[in-house]
Amino acid sequence: MCGIIGCVSEKDCCGILYDGLKRLEYRGYDSAGMAVLGETLAVFKKKGGVDSLAAFYAPGNTGIGHTRWATHGAPSDENAHPHRAGKIALVHNGIVENHAALRRELEGAGERFASETDSEVLAKRIARAYRGDLLSAVRDGLSRAEGSYAVAVIAEDRPGELVAARRKSPLVAGKGQSGAFVCSDIPALAGMAEYIARAEDGEFVRISSGEIEFFDASLRPVPKTFFRAPQAETWLFAAGGDRMRAEIAEIPRALSDTLGALRQTDLAPCARALRTAKRLFAVACGTAYHAALAFAYAVERDAHIPVYCLSSGEFRCRPPLIAAGEVLVAVSQSGETADTLAAARLAKERGAYVIAVTNVGGSSLTAAADFCLVMRAGAEIAVAATKSYNCQLLCLNYLAAQLVFFKETALPPWYDALGDLPAAAQAAFSAFADVDRLAGALTGARAMFFLGRGQDEPTAKEGALKVKEISRVFAEGMPAGELKHGPLALVEGGFPAVCLSTQASLAAKSENTLAEVRARGGYCALFTQQQKWLKESCADVRCRLPALPEPLMPVVAVIPLQYLAYKMCLARGLDPDKPKNLAKSVTVE
Repeated sequence: MCGIIGCVSEKDCCGILYDGLKRLEYRGYDSAGMAVLGETLAVFKKKGGVDSLAAFYAPGNTGIGHTRWATHGAPSDENAHPHRAGKIALVHNGIVENHAALRRELEGAGERFASETDSEVLAKRIARAYRGDLLSAVRDGLSRAEGSYAVAVIAEDRPGELVAARRKSPLVAGKGQSGAFVCSDIPALAGMAEYIARAEDGEFVRISSGEIEFFDASLRPVPKTFFRAPQAETWLFAAGGDRMRAEIAEIPRALSDTLGALRQTDLAPCARALRTAKRLFAVACGTAYHAALAFAYAVERDAHIPVYCLSSGEFRCRPPLIAAGEVLVAVSQSGETADTLAAARLAKERGAYVIAVTNVGGSSLTAAADFCLVMRAGAEIAVAATKSYNCQLLCLNYLAAQLVFFKETALPPWYDALGDLPAAAQAAFSAFADVDRLAGALTGARAMFFLGRGQDEPTAKEGALKVKEISRVFAEGMPAGELKHGPLALVEGGFPAVCLSTQASLAAKSENTLAEVRARGGYCALFTQQQKWLKESCADVRCRLPALPEPLMPVVAVIPLQYLAYKMCLARGLDPDKPKNLAKSVTVE
């Protein structure tokens, strides 16, 4: 989940690297560093965020940079990248699973290590293989590495040359007017690269004399087609801090743009697979998993076919039930989530039809899938997902509606209300004043429950995840009916419970659950669009949601919960954009 960038530029590359690292900071922010090759090879790295590099400057047109999310070794100056070994400097994203054995071999050969990282093992192996041919040295140095890597390497006697390689970690190359680049993901190159190509597993990239070349594992040239890179205005990066708050504010625009893109998408290529499917599988991780749960509920309700929804990592650990001709829906904001990619590839190997839902066209997941719905949320930099979740729900509702149409030649009755979602999302902001009051009451909370029934259960889980991620308060999202089967034992005076209630047929049962909490001294909040319960509920705080057809309520019901987590985070003096121990794009297993 680290971020890497490299460039060979026609001008000094320090500023280019720094700007790229700022855009990559969501991938890791416990340390950062750069190596710049001019007359000498200058390496500067520090514990902390990219801002710690602001004072560094070294002349040179060849360089690499890194933002770190710690795996092996605590955050420190020594464990920060780039790693230097002999004439070589290297940055690495991924995990070398056999690093301990390789380290012992190198130590037996007289090498001494300056860090605790697995990455330094790669640098030393490449340095020992280097004899003036950087491409061959990188190939030989990586030959015994097991696990995952995306690396970028420069050598002090090869100005104007950079070599990169990929295995199971994302890597793209791009070219623009100011030079040629490699990077962990596409959005970070927006505004710098005009054309981009993705490296596939096992491939190598060499930038030399301003040209980008791709090679296979035997170093045979691989032809590539470059596609036009997203423009900077397509990927709106919020300036400064409070990116999470800015991204919540962008939800109406993101929904509008995504809906426009969906209406221009031809689903005919996946029509046969959906029409003949007797069951579906859905896989995702984290926030995207909650979107997949909501999709499963919608499909089972409206299309009347079962959906097996699994965490991507667990999909591979269970007996592989998916078979040829079945459909897997894989959801990932970045399109680079390692577990989701692996699940999609396994499904493909078994002959399944894979539909991807992602925010990044040209990502690894789009390449692995048979069909892709690309949402238009724009760049999401805050680690905690907000607008991407709303757009995932929109895409998945749209897909569910098309599935109903393919099976029954009629769209579900709520389909026409999709166009009302942007305005309803804007209206959801009117609940923020009540949420401010709720957040103030929860300042001292050490744990809390989020409760929901039916379609509200995924929303409850997502609300709990947001609070855990950025407020560092333990929160559990669960079916409201489960409260009395164990968790109620934790409720005592002041214990908070937040209840989602968007379905009229289940509202009375949800109110009974709140009454059980209140009877034991708990503090209750209710989020609903139903006037009856806004007036009659026993909840201490009642937050009004905008009214939509019930099946679409999850898209907007989550917005006040996203804001609640944000306000609780600020009340605790924490940074909502950089939660402890987490990174945005989880590209390691």
